Amino acid sequence: MKFELKAKQILMFLLLTTGWFSGARAQSNMVFYSLEEHFNSASFNPAFLTSKNRFTFSIFPLAGTNIGYNNREEVKTMVDKLLSGANEADDYVNLVKKVVGRPSINQKLESEWLTFTYRSKAGFLNFRIVENVSVAATISGPVSKFMVLPEVKSIAIGQIQEIPVLLMHYREYSLGYSMPPGNRRISAGIRAKLYFGKSAFSSEISGSVGGQSGKYFLKTWGNGNISVPQENVVNDDGTTSTVPGISPSAVKSYILNSGNTGVGVDLGIRYKITPDLTGSLSVIDLGKINWKNNLNSKNFEGEYNFELSSIDPQMENGIETIGKTADSISFANTISKPFELTNVQTPFSTSLPVTIYAGLNYRLSPSVKLNLTDRYIRLKNLNHHSLSVTASFELNKKLTVSTGYSIIGNSYSNIPAAVFLDRDFGQIYLGTDNLLSLLLPSGSEFSGLTFGTCFYLFRKRDLYGSPTERFPFHKPKKVKKATGSGRILKEYPEF
Repeated sequence: MKFELKAKQILMFLLLTTGWFSGARAQSNMVFYSLEEHFNSASFNPAFLTSKNRFTFSIFPLAGTNIGYNNREEVKTMVDKLLSGANEADDYVNLVKKVVGRPSINQKLESEWLTFTYRSKAGFLNFRIVENVSVAATISGPVSKFMVLPEVKSIAIGQIQEIPVLLMHYREYSLGYSMPPGNRRISAGIRAKLYFGKSAFSSEISGSVGGQSGKYFLKTWGNGNISVPQENVVNDDGTTSTVPGISPSAVKSYILNSGNTGVGVDLGIRYKITPDLTGSLSVIDLGKINWKNNLNSKNFEGEYNFELSSIDPQMENGIETIGKTADSISFANTISKPFELTNVQTPFSTSLPVTIYAGLNYRLSPSVKLNLTDRYIRLKNLNHHSLSVTASFELNKKLTVSTGYSIIGNSYSNIPAAVFLDRDFGQIYLGTDNLLSLLLPSGSEFSGLTFGTCFYLFRKRDLYGSPTERFPFHKPKKVKKATGSGRILKEYPEF
């Protein structure tokens, strides 16, 4: 794969990467926040940690998987071209034109490796291992739009645009606790987390259009903090380039990498306002990761001079601006001079996107519950907000369905739907934040799918015999006693 470390190509790689992961505008499965009884509900609020049995267990691939994406096949094709070695200018320009006008991207993909819950008189304990890919980015701004989009005609001199991007792959080991069930009006939970970072890209890059002595230029500065393995590749001309990548032989060392550590915490409360109205609030992933190995960061100090024939200096309302001399001009087609990139080996840290949930549940009837869920993702220059209104219907003691309407970032046509099954062997849940994406994929901005299964290790005891001919509607009880104490056993194990 040919990948020269030029400013244009590195910036394009950044854009391609954000486009690759732009499949989700936010964390998926907000529809499950209101279903507090499912075994992964503590992912949204530690106070929801619960289990009707003493031991609950699940393991990959059943433990829980959240997939969020949208139908950007062209972007995926561009990424495939880049990774396969394509290096045509048109590929870069066409992709940038599609990505630069898009709003901020916020995504968190989760896949649980293991989850185990223990119920005791003192409360609920849960141990969990989760693989995470967190993506937050935006390149939409006055400078990037002026440089890329022909329809953006002018820009003010000295206007600064930041390019905030945060991509992280990390593993999480956590231990959660919630208060035991009871008649109390308030319950609370906490989860302590240990993070092991695998790879990251954290952007501190900024840019502005300046002018001096009759010359006008694009100037960029700031670090692109990178922690990712590198490998050497041979270019077509016989030279060797060092590029980010993971060779098949290095996959094991990448997965087991423990040099980038961090800590975090989840906090949550639930308060019963009235017998039918309950409110809840939680803060998820309050922490950071320190990156100390596989450091290959770059300083994006550079300058690109505009051709005077392509720009027209102007004054608009007392503000100095430059305009384009033709309607078809896109400066992304003409940038060819490499920026001077400096290697930076300094360790850095990244704060995780903090997710804040707030919810209200109103019990309309014994089998119907109305839910309002608000989610706010907090990250510098990349804040993100979503809202969901749903209704949950308990069709019977074992089956619950939920559906409604949600606004996910800038996507307004979302119909969430979820199914939750609670049986004697364990639980199964399946849902999406946008049912329309399954029915009309091409017209949906956001798509997602979430599923998981858990098992109760010690199931309900069979303490009843079969009906007899004399008593066809009666199951006689089997009197069984514990060998140690002699006490009569009950259907469910006690503490």
